[in-house]
Amino acid sequence: MSVERLQQAIRRCKTPVALGLRADETVLKPALVRQFTEMYGEGRFAVIEALRYHGCRVLQETAGTLPAVYLDAMSYLRYGSAGLDVLQNLCAAAHSHGFYVIADCRTERAEGWFDILPEADGVTVSPYSGGESCRVPEGKTVFPLLRTAGALSGEVQSLMAGDRRLYMAVADQMARRGLGCVMETGYSLDIREVRKKQEKLFLVLTHCDCDNAAYAFDDYGHGALVVDDAIQFAADGAEAAASAVKAMKKVAAVL
Repeated sequence: MSVERLQQAIRRCKTPVALGLRADETVLKPALVRQFTEMYGEGRFAVIEALRYHGCRVLQETAGTLPAVYLDAMSYLRYGSAGLDVLQNLCAAAHSHGFYVIADCRTERAEGWFDILPEADGVTVSPYSGGESCRVPEGKTVFPLLRTAGALSGEVQSLMAGDRRLYMAVADQMARRGLGCVMETGYSLDIREVRKKQEKLFLVLTHCDCDNAAYAFDDYGHGALVVDDAIQFAADGAEAAASAVKAMKKVAAVL
């Protein structure tokens, strides 16, 4: 269940920037949607196929530049069985392009998701349901959601557990298991607090800019992965990925 393969991918690409990929039809180019509408007619199927094409195109454009892809599984599943088909297709495409694939499933039990998404290397889980959430097949791993971005998430995650906040107690347990944890708040104070107590805990940071992410890395640029959600909607994915890598090098040069 180690994250070492992910860290190897980061060292290979010399960057801790990951491609964030989600299903959001509102930001698709009108010309792209129109192209599939002309093929399949008005309706949900045309949108689904536009999302499939869009995701595959971005994966192709950023392959070799970025080490990992972070797929928002729930956004695809909103489209039902057709959305699941797109999600499976994108997992397979990402795997074939050499990405380390993380599916953000937010599940309480990871095992079944690897049957659904066999090309995924890891899935996100809710650690607050206990150790059962961390059971995975050999060669796979989980990424517990340590801090989530919901407006009311602190009502549970920031509760005091003895002399520390609940999410810090969970961080200690996950570190002992050798897992990486997801932090969605993007606040430097949260990142610094976790890093101060857990120097070796691998962090996956979403909704986080370069300046705040800087506190997650050691002197060698190791220790974290930063998910960039903007690249997927750029006019040129390759150019946007290169720009994101360049910006990240100012705070985390991977050696």
